[in-house]
Amino acid sequence: MSMHWREKQLFDVIKEGKFTTSEIVSRVNMSKVTALKYLESLKEKGVVDYESIGAAKVWFLKKEGTTIEKKTKVLVVDDDRNVINIIRDSLEPDIFEIIEAANGKEALGMVFAESPDIMILDVMMPEMDGYRVCEELREHDCMDMPIIILSARAGIDDKLRAMDMGISDYVVKPFDPRELKARIKMVLKL
Repeated sequence: MSMHWREKQLFDVIKEGKFTTSEIVSRVNMSKVTALKYLESLKEKGVVDYESIGAAKVWFLKKEGTTIEKKTKVLVVDDDRNVINIIRDSLEPDIFEIIEAANGKEALGMVFAESPDIMILDVMMPEMDGYRVCEELREHDCMDMPIIILSARAGIDDKLRAMDMGISDYVVKPFDPRELKARIKMVLKL
């Protein structure tokens, strides 16, 4: 289940106990109208509920022990198995779920089937390169998913081309997995 970052903020407050709408608003940086909008959407998702006490709504988590701590789905697209394994080993399994694709065509299928939260994308691959993947995604209006290019091509032209396409970040191979992890978290604002 995917959560908007504002929903996540609200969820993190309600996780700590029962609160009225006003108490929740005082703990998060959003207006009461915005907070209520996202609280209602959390209610629709069956995550939270409220009881009315007088004029106030008191919010609480609906199901104790629900695993809403949704893992972040990372689609790693690379024709080099080692790269996928390095990334898999460097990301905490309790936070990240790694799905993988070996080429651009597979990647597109995975985007539509799995709705990943972020894609780590190699540029030079057989069948369809990384830029072509981005073009296809753009045609299908799927470019709102953050994409980090991971490429051996370090030239400024490649980086500029990626930026023109709305890529979130560009990491040059060989890479330090700690840096990639930090960039993933930065892009996702985790």
